[in-house]
Amino acid sequence: NFQQQTKSAKLWTESARIWLHFIVALGSFIANCFAEKYTTIETVSDERPIVPELYVSFPSQIFCTWVTPLILRGYKKPLTENDCWQLPISERTVIVAHQVQNCMKRMNRRTTSISYKNTSATNQTEDENRNSLNDLPMIDIEKPLLKHQKKTIFWHALFGAFIDKIIAGGLIKFVHDLFQLTGPLILKLFLNFFTDPTKPKWLGIFYGILLSAIVFCQVIFLRAYFHCQFLVGLRFRSAITGLVYRKSLKLSNSSKHETTTGEMINLMAIDASHFGDITTQLHMLWSGPFQIIVILFVLYQQMQLAIIPGVALLLLMIPINLFLQRIQKKLTSKQMTVKDERIKMMNEILNGIRVLKLYAWEMAFIRSITRIREKELGYIRQKAIIGAISNILWTFTPILVGITTFATYVLLSDSNILTADKAFVSLALFNLLRGPLVSFPNMINSIVDARVSSNRIGKFLNNDEIDKYAVDRVSNELSHGNSVNIENGSFRWSNLVDGPLVLKNINLQIHQGLLVALVGMVGSGKSSILAALLGEMIKVNGRVSISGKIAYVPQTAWIMNTTLKENILFGRDFDKKLYDQVIEACALEQDLVMLPAKDQTEIGEKGINLSGGQRQRVSLARALYSNADIYLLDDPLSAVDAHVGAHIFKHVIGSKGLLNGKTRILVTHGVSHLHKCDDIIIISQGEIVDHGLYNDLIQRSKILREFVHSVALSEKEQYHHEINDIERRQSISTPPTELVSNPLEITKNDVQQTKLQPITVEIEEEKKKLIQKETVQTGSVKLRIFSIYIRACKSSMITLLTIFFCLTTFVTLCTNIWLSKWTDKSTKNDTSSSLSNSRIRDMNIYSALGLTQGFLAFVMHFVLKLAAYIAGRKLHWIILIGVLHSPMSFFDTTPVGRIINRFAKDIDSIDTALPNAFSQALTTLITVVATLIILIYGSWIAIFELIPLTILFAYVQRIYISSSRQLRRLDSVTRSSIYANFGETIQGLSSIRAYHVQQRFIDMSDNFMDRNQSCNFASSVANRWLGVRLEMISNLIILFTAITSVFLRDHLTAGTVGLMITYALQITNSLNLLVRTSSEIETNIVSVERINEYAELNPEAPWEIPAKKPSPHWPTNGSIQINELSMRYRENLQLVLKDVTVNVEDGEKIGIIGRTGSGKTSLCSALFRIIEPTTGTIIIDNINIRFIGLHDLRSKITIIPQDAVIFAGTVRFNIDPLGNYSDAEIWNVLELVHIKERVILMENGLSYLLAEGGQNM
Repeated sequence: NFQQQTKSAKLWTESARIWLHFIVALGSFIANCFAEKYTTIETVSDERPIVPELYVSFPSQIFCTWVTPLILRGYKKPLTENDCWQLPISERTVIVAHQVQNCMKRMNRRTTSISYKNTSATNQTEDENRNSLNDLPMIDIEKPLLKHQKKTIFWHALFGAFIDKIIAGGLIKFVHDLFQLTGPLILKLFLNFFTDPTKPKWLGIFYGILLSAIVFCQVIFLRAYFHCQFLVGLRFRSAITGLVYRKSLKLSNSSKHETTTGEMINLMAIDASHFGDITTQLHMLWSGPFQIIVILFVLYQQMQLAIIPGVALLLLMIPINLFLQRIQKKLTSKQMTVKDERIKMMNEILNGIRVLKLYAWEMAFIRSITRIREKELGYIRQKAIIGAISNILWTFTPILVGITTFATYVLLSDSNILTADKAFVSLALFNLLRGPLVSFPNMINSIVDARVSSNRIGKFLNNDEIDKYAVDRVSNELSHGNSVNIENGSFRWSNLVDGPLVLKNINLQIHQGLLVALVGMVGSGKSSILAALLGEMIKVNGRVSISGKIAYVPQTAWIMNTTLKENILFGRDFDKKLYDQVIEACALEQDLVMLPAKDQTEIGEKGINLSGGQRQRVSLARALYSNADIYLLDDPLSAVDAHVGAHIFKHVIGSKGLLNGKTRILVTHGVSHLHKCDDIIIISQGEIVDHGLYNDLIQRSKILREFVHSVALSEKEQYHHEINDIERRQSISTPPTELVSNPLEITKNDVQQTKLQPITVEIEEEKKKLIQKETVQTGSVKLRIFSIYIRACKSSMITLLTIFFCLTTFVTLCTNIWLSKWTDKSTKNDTSSSLSNSRIRDMNIYSALGLTQGFLAFVMHFVLKLAAYIAGRKLHWIILIGVLHSPMSFFDTTPVGRIINRFAKDIDSIDTALPNAFSQALTTLITVVATLIILIYGSWIAIFELIPLTILFAYVQRIYISSSRQLRRLDSVTRSSIYANFGETIQGLSSIRAYHVQQRFIDMSDNFMDRNQSCNFASSVANRWLGVRLEMISNLIILFTAITSVFLRDHLTAGTVGLMITYALQITNSLNLLVRTSSEIETNIVSVERINEYAELNPEAPWEIPAKKPSPHWPTNGSIQINELSMRYRENLQLVLKDVTVNVEDGEKIGIIGRTGSGKTSLCSALFRIIEPTTGTIIIDNINIRFIGLHDLRSKITIIPQDAVIFAGTVRFNIDPLGNYSDAEIWNVLELVHIKERVILMENGLSYLLAEGGQNM
């Protein structure tokens, strides 16, 4: 008795200890659920908030309640960029790019000889991290990387840099898989409960709750896994964009020729996205096989040797899949090459759009782009076919495995009876098997795309860089008074060993403070000497040394899309005294008065709202403000009037100018200021042939005398023409031959001085902005956008798709309900003979239904891919026509990067992302519809459970979609800034490198990237917020179905319960996937919305009007009558031409003169209808040009544009893209412009391929 009391006391003590421990643990858990109050650091009012996840409570992190304020804000009003959180420091571009650079360093040290600057430890501060330009690998040109190393190093480095985060994601995925695989085992216990009526109901309820708890844990870990992997994808994209940008700043000139701007933009837009997309599927490489092995083991426990045919089938799929993967990789590689070609040509078209419109060349380039697009679509079509085959193989595999397993099981032995627990546990396992198998095609596609992208990025990152040791920087003490010194220098542009030398035997010494002029004929090598001093050329031999800081004024002024003041300051601190001196010296005071917001006026892309002379003076002002020691001036006076040129020389360049005492090297084609130079260097055919003072050289140098004589003769002829015109005031009949040799020209100075754009007279509220912020649509995507996509897919294809969707759903239902009936039969007693016949019959029906389901699913996917292919062709065509048919005012106010974004990322979304989203959505929708029907089929009480959950589901989805849609739009808009900034950087690369401001531009690019990634991050966490809530709703469906089944077990068979629970288990992933894919569709359909926006731009007048087409020989005389012409650039702007009346008779030569902004270029624009007149008429040879087609007008008159534009293509294509003229006629015009000899020397003559921008001319 005493022992019993002692034992009882111990038991009570132990119980009390356990309960106390439980209460303390519970209290500790509850206490940890409340986070400490976070003290926010005071920030600037417009600064975006930091991510709350870092300081919220544990439950808030699990259930993502910290995201709810953002979601509700997006539901109430459209989200803006300021609503998105700042990226955590660990996710910012500067940090992740630095990590990958360090990883590349470590790997390259092990594989090849590479030199670096800065080999500091990786644990630097953020400020040190920002100085990351010089951390890029510097390739030793004499010891190039081996090709296989080039291909593999990049993705190794990328994964190596973030391996800790990838491993963490893998561990979370492993735990998730364990929970997922536990589900069918609990299901088996639950179904066994229904086969034994003696078991108590509480046991069934316990199994139901346990099943729900397992699914809940599965949900939490799945969300955590996706979030972790998304952050890795975010880092991948940031790192690639950052590395590509940094590398572009260091490309050698020959590498720039080999890699076009379009290709580099594709690396940032498409290839970086491929790496971002692979992260969520990366762990399926090991998780897929792991799940398959465990599932097959559990299946073996269920079905014994009957699983062997199924395993054999799975093994058979592997070589088939590898074969399809190889084909897919080749097609992807070819498609990306063609895509690069298309973007490159589109970039050229947009940069040369003024020339296209002036010459009426649009149709020639539309044909070229369409030809490239058709080639790209050909590869997309082949990929679609291969993708459909691959997709159906993996979708079909679980069905076939199920059929073969059940068939083998029942045929192996008469004692093998297919009971509900065996059939539906096996079916649940087959459904789990479907997960890794269905994800394999997507994973393989992503891996194929990423491998192709890795090769492309690796190749680009291994391109040759400028030799930073080409120019020696020496101190003043060691320079012996020489600012510039070149000894026995030979230079070339090409990196080929046998490439032609552009400069030979250059020996040059320039003392500090001298003004030195470089003169010579066109193409003699003057600008190349400046490039050699900047380190832009490849030094073959010799030595170049510089003492002091350099400022550079390029021949073609480079202007940034920012305010005029920022263009001059160029990142330096504001010094009012120096700034005012610079403005006065560069004769910009009067120009500032004309600009609406003075120096705060925003200058459009490429300085579109400044004249050529103004652009050149802003470029000169930038150099002056830099307060450098050496000034390299590449023909800065060519774009300005004579009196302005004289002012600039006197106040800037000359002995009494601002640059007095500085070293000035002036490339010039003028002779008026040569006698004021301290030294003149004469260059001919890449060599310095003489130098000295003007008076000495003019006597002894034949080249200088010819140069001066040719300039003087040209000026004299021009003067005599003007005098004769004034004296006679009558038309001069010009012989046809003279008209050919001296065509009607618009003088270069005048055109460049007066290219006045609308900003000059902008209304008050629009003063500062020429380039308006990109439009961000708000609200739901209109049904009209979906109808546009449906019409683009063709109605017949959509009808077919709907039919096959309904058939597939119906057959899926029939297959599963038949399996339920089949398992219920096994419980009934029957004779062995009839039972055997029944088994065979049931098995045959089940097999036929399964095969039919697979076939219908294949046809449905194939029709979908075909419809998407048709839509891709149509939508590209409408945006191409819409953009090229837009007036010039659209291109003047829209950055090229913004338009390129539509042709790159948005078209890619329509080609790839949208079809994949539709494909996945249809597959998921079939499962969801089948599940809901089966739940109601099992028990009508399910209707009462489903109605409130459906309402809750619809509400959650509705508030999520509002935010998700807007975040996607913000992503698209902020991405445009990245490409626009990149395009601007490439155009001004020589200036950026000359001023050594690469780091500032890297910081700017990183900032644009971080802005875009913050929208991406917000979109990801919103997705996670949705996932948790939807899966909670799905979990409630499982719980309610299980509890209802327990209470109704007397009315339900085990087969029916098995069917209901099996499908209820699927609803978790299916509902989540459905909303994610529907959201993916709506966010990707934004691309259709953005394309349609450009397709519906207000067009210029029709290109051709058949009813008003002029005679083929018009104009025969060339008389022009301009009557009371008034014109403005855009609505709400003042008139730039006011009641102009001019009468030009046949054959007259007319000069148009006037100050900057007087309207000279505007008058020329009116002749070509680049800008349509507000009032008045222009009549050419008795035809009012306003009533004929633009191409009929522009193809009949011509102009020599201010800026030369060369397109990538043959010489013949650049002269005659429409193919209207013979080779003899083309050679004739080349001779007239004195370039025939140069073209003859080129390889293939007229078929010689010119590089982008004519860089190899």
